[in-house]
Amino acid sequence: MIISHKYKFIFIKTRKTAGSSIEYNLSSCLGDNDVITPLEGIPKAKKHLSKNYFIDTKLSIIFKKIGLFKISKFFLYEIKSHEHAHKVKKIVGEKIWNTYYKFCVEREPVDKCLSYYFMRKNSPTSSKKRKHMTWSDFVKKGNFPVDYNFYTYNNKLIIDKIINYENLNTELNEIFNYLNLPLKKLEKKVNNTYRENIDFEILNSERNSIYKAFKKTLLFTGYNIK
Repeated sequence: MIISHKYKFIFIKTRKTAGSSIEYNLSSCLGDNDVITPLEGIPKAKKHLSKNYFIDTKLSIIFKKIGLFKISKFFLYEIKSHEHAHKVKKIVGEKIWNTYYKFCVEREPVDKCLSYYFMRKNSPTSSKKRKHMTWSDFVKKGNFPVDYNFYTYNNKLIIDKIINYENLNTELNEIFNYLNLPLKKLEKKVNNTYRENIDFEILNSERNSIYKAFKKTLLFTGYNIK
């Protein structure tokens, strides 16, 4: 995720929605005091400049005041790559939250689940059981990447814009122009190699199960079951 004081925006990173590519491209535009969380396990992102993602807590400040700087580091809060928006609001405070432009990306539910399935199945850190997991097993288990809480709080949308993944570059271009960023589109994509190049027959029952799980997100993303 990104908190940019230089350009006054906050990017909330959802799962399987080109979030790493967006971070990678925006990293070169950020100011010295901006926050960007690390990218892990992606070789192309070696030049990704993560910074300022450890922040003070009440305890770390207390230890600093009495000169115990080494101990204070144990009480810093690490901003997560996939931090929920309402937590970010607490981190930055009301004034910044209300004046900065806040956005994220969402993806058609079935396509998002396919991408998530292949990541869980083919990641180098996956267990032997996961590596043999079928699509049918995944759907039956129902552990879907529903990111409703990433951009809502008390069932209300609390960010300014949800970009549709399928229209990514066009909508990003509009935001980049609005924020006066020196980018027009994603110049480089930071892709993983988890997804297999095979055609899937998605059963109607599977599609229905996925859309049922994503029901609350559909209120804000506009996706409809096909």
